[in-house]
Amino acid sequence: MKLKKYYTLIENFISFSLFKVIDAIIPLIIIPYLIGVVGKENYGIYAFAYALVFYLLNIVQYGFSLSAVRLIALNRTDKEKINKIYSSVFTTQLYLAIIVLFILYSLILLITKFNVNKEVYYYFSLIIIGELLFPIWFFLGMEKMRFITVVNLVSKSSFAVLVFFLIKESSDYVYISLYQSIGFLISGLIAQVFIFKSFKIKLHIAPLIEVKKLLKDGLSSFLTLVTPTIYSNTSIFLVGIFGLPQHVSYMEIGSKVSGAFGVLNKVLTHVLYPFINRNKGAVKKLRYIFLIVGAILSLLMYFTSQFLITLWLNSPSVEIVNVVKYLSLSPFLVSVISAYGVNGLMVNHKDKLYLKAVAIGSISGFIACMILIPKYFYIGGAIAIIIARSIKAILSYYYNTKTEQRLNEA
Repeated sequence: MKLKKYYTLIENFISFSLFKVIDAIIPLIIIPYLIGVVGKENYGIYAFAYALVFYLLNIVQYGFSLSAVRLIALNRTDKEKINKIYSSVFTTQLYLAIIVLFILYSLILLITKFNVNKEVYYYFSLIIIGELLFPIWFFLGMEKMRFITVVNLVSKSSFAVLVFFLIKESSDYVYISLYQSIGFLISGLIAQVFIFKSFKIKLHIAPLIEVKKLLKDGLSSFLTLVTPTIYSNTSIFLVGIFGLPQHVSYMEIGSKVSGAFGVLNKVLTHVLYPFINRNKGAVKKLRYIFLIVGAILSLLMYFTSQFLITLWLNSPSVEIVNVVKYLSLSPFLVSVISAYGVNGLMVNHKDKLYLKAVAIGSISGFIACMILIPKYFYIGGAIAIIIARSIKAILSYYYNTKTEQRLNEA
């Protein structure tokens, strides 16, 4: 039984690793082609639109990759409870999707900056439906990482094929969001078929009282996950407001590279989170893995940035290299947050303390964005992200250390 438990953990680690590698690598393959065809300015318009849509996707997700995962992980042998949880979460996300679509269409109609490129935003609205249909929280809770990987490969490959075959001139930039949304829709439809056939889920629209309870119970998880976008995604968004479209390209591409270096930490966080919730004695041993991996990745990111950017884009790009170097502390900081926050405070049900750390860090990052970006543009955005993550990491460590001391004394 013990061997089976660790076999499942290893299988999930490998599967989710592939999932995140696909998530990171395919965009890195596509970006040089897109920039070469549509140009940095048009790519910046697409990146700016995605920064806006990313806010809306966070609302639809509502932190269920933490709160719902925990519910599923603790009740996955009870088919009746799983069915109820799935229906409740899906209904809640359905209502949230309707709300954010209304917000998006209102912005397109009322604000000139969005109306000028309305096709990009209309096509991006489909990605919200795709997000609704693909409940990654369900598969994480059931620890079915292999399926997530396969579907993600189909989704990202569909996006890549459409881009390489159909984006042929600069004016085609308006279709990038459409092809990305099609990939999401395909993965969502496959996921729904799999869920109903394999898990025999009987979906029903949950009553409003259940929706309200789920929103209330998941508020801490939602704020925990959404507040980082106050500085990370907002940094890209504000660069688009104060700077030029190509500045958005520098910031967005630099963030993509940073995200690629952070893949391993994300894998460890999501794979170990349901495992640690059921095996809390493993927390301290696994913590060192997070920290060592994060430190190594930060060093690699800093010292290989110029070589990798030149190799990747076939030409040296000083602007992007500078962004990557400023962001190179991110992998280590995020590993500290994962070790002491998500897999520390959250596992011990100290959601509010973790939220406090995230909120203080995020607000600090937002203030830094407002001060630095108007003057330093993409460099200011990168510095603001590091400031926010540093504060989150320090507070996560502090609050978790205090919590463990109290638990040991009790």
